[in-house]
Amino acid sequence: MNKQTKTARWYPLRDAAPMLGVSPGALRKALERRAKRAPDGGTEANVDGVRGRIFTNRWRISFGKAWTE
Repeated sequence: MNKQTKTARWYPLRDAAPMLGVSPGALRKALERRAKRAPDGGTEANVDGVRGRIFTNRWRISFGKAWTE
């Protein structure tokens, strides 16, 4: 795992979606359309500075600097 993965705050998809003003289903579909295999074997997606990663079959969301500053 890289340093960002270890220190990032991960939100459940159902909690992150309202923060972004979208439904959980819409956010999930956006992530699934952009999903790629990460170098460590996990599944990740990036959508407009929002990073999604699957942990134990569930999407978790981390916000980039543009969302947190």
